[in-house]
Amino acid sequence: MVLTGMKNTASAPKSTPGPAKSPARPASAPRAASAAQAASAAERQKTTRTRFLLALRELDDAWVAAFFQTGFSDVYFSRLFTELWLRSDTAVTKTDAYGLVTGLSMQTAMKYVRRAIEEGYLEEFDNPHDGRSRLLRMSPLLRERFAQVIDRANEAFTAVLGDR
Repeated sequence: MVLTGMKNTASAPKSTPGPAKSPARPASAPRAASAAQAASAAERQKTTRTRFLLALRELDDAWVAAFFQTGFSDVYFSRLFTELWLRSDTAVTKTDAYGLVTGLSMQTAMKYVRRAIEEGYLEEFDNPHDGRSRLLRMSPLLRERFAQVIDRANEAFTAVLGDR
């Protein structure tokens, strides 16, 4: 390779003096305080996470206590019932209810909804705006059981998160 107009300085080491290196210093008080703060923050985070998981476990326990004997303790029923609760008294079409059972095939979601209707947890009635579809809403039985779950879990989460 031919370089024109450029000096090849790769073989000649530069001897420009750099800043003088200072001797190693012992850990200073601010660094120690910073490390202690980080450790304290990590411990607080661990405690918060543990308390949150205990509250979450309480929610799971409340759900199982309310629905275990009926076989509705499955997480898919939890999702369906939660979504209906959040809609209050607003009915949803049966087709929309299938979509609330997330993570399953449409055929399996239909089985979940059908079973909840058969067991009296969902009320099914005619859609006054569309004779081809049916509407669903929570039954009084489901409202009562679900309210027990919410109240029990709310106590646990309030203990962890406080009133916000």
